[in-house]
Amino acid sequence: MLLTSSMSAVHATATEVFTEAATTDVEVVGLAIAVALVAVGSVLRMRSDKVGATIFSALGYAFAVMVLAVAVHTDGWLTGADAPVTAWFVDHRSPLFDDLAVAVTTAGGPAETAALGLVVAVILVWRTKRYGPALVMLLTVASASMMCTALKSIVGRERPPQSIQLMLETDFSFPSGHVTGTAALSLMLALIAGMRRSTAVRTLFLGIAVALTVAVACTRMYLGVHWLTDVCAGALLAAGAATVGGYVLHRLDSGGVAESTPPRLLMNRISL
Repeated sequence: MLLTSSMSAVHATATEVFTEAATTDVEVVGLAIAVALVAVGSVLRMRSDKVGATIFSALGYAFAVMVLAVAVHTDGWLTGADAPVTAWFVDHRSPLFDDLAVAVTTAGGPAETAALGLVVAVILVWRTKRYGPALVMLLTVASASMMCTALKSIVGRERPPQSIQLMLETDFSFPSGHVTGTAALSLMLALIAGMRRSTAVRTLFLGIAVALTVAVACTRMYLGVHWLTDVCAGALLAAGAATVGGYVLHRLDSGGVAESTPPRLLMNRISL
């Protein structure tokens, strides 16, 4: 009887170990595929193959989000850093940082992002006399937000414990809507502002967009309302949407510029 019980325990332990190892392998392979797709997209972009670059890059970002979703659903290896990272932010709280985090996360909220996007769209149309870039920006942000909402319902991940939340939130956690909206809007603004600019200027604008996204992501974890994988998925989702939106902007810029508008004047108008 004791031998049978011991064998059962060993079998159960071995099964758990091998299942976890298999799950880890799947996640690692999945991330490798996602990175490879984005890398191929980058190579194609350097070769001026805009269509191929957009397809491979967008697929890579989407695949990465899918891998994270599976990891979250199965409590996989990729979620291992969630609790330690959240604990680190909670351990380093202070009254000053509390107020700053609340201010930043409020500015990056869905309603605030939508309002800012509409204001920028109006200014963009007024200055450029073109509806295309503004419409692409709004549709990109809206599509990223809708995909985020759909994923929340599909994955159904619970928020971190309410005992560590500085702002009570009870809806599903994965991915982060704040990060998705902020990243999508800031990336599209960077792409629009960088049109027909030098590589250095475009890189600067994209760097600012990334910094804003990281700031909002950190506040979401600091406030105890999101896990690390939540904010990463939100950023990747927005990057995929912005990749497609950037290609549409490129097509509009290369084929939809009014002939009557001098290039130098157009550049001045389109700069935000």
